[in-house]
Amino acid sequence: MAKKTTMILVLASLAVWSAPALAGSISVEGKGSYFLPTEKAFKDIYGGGISYGAEIGMGFLGRLSLWIGGDYYRGKGKLTFTGEETKIEIMPLCAGIRYAFSNSSIRPYVGIGVGYFQYKESNPIGSINKGNLGLVAKLGLTAKIAGPLFADLQADYTNCSAKPADIKADLGGIRAGIGLGITF
Repeated sequence: MAKKTTMILVLASLAVWSAPALAGSISVEGKGSYFLPTEKAFKDIYGGGISYGAEIGMGFLGRLSLWIGGDYYRGKGKLTFTGEETKIEIMPLCAGIRYAFSNSSIRPYVGIGVGYFQYKESNPIGSINKGNLGLVAKLGLTAKIAGPLFADLQADYTNCSAKPADIKADLGGIRAGIGLGITF
């Protein structure tokens, strides 16, 4: 499984970096968002919270672009039965393709991709440090601010089934936020 994951991430990275001949533009952005888990048990223990990340995009063939990005979420909560403190960190690294509906200064877009979700949970019962593959769907709107500077209003839906110990969990959820970036 680790070899498959590594291969997918390497291929996605190569796709982003090996297409300069087709590239129309390259963008880099930092983003902040609110992460709301979709699984009830996850939500009951950790709730939602702020997540930070970055994304690199490469435009090609007009309105299409490849993107690769990562996020970081850290949550703290209490175990359901014992009430003891538990902590989780989720770091998805995702890559995919995005389509913009216009070439104007305001560009709505949709995208889809795959990701590797590295997660670490620690509490008095024990610690888990694993990773699993997942999917991501994106919806957003970029708006040119001035020159190469742009803002990116975005929402993502992620799905990542994990089985840390004997319990199946979904580490995905809805993430909505804003990014600020520059286009080259």
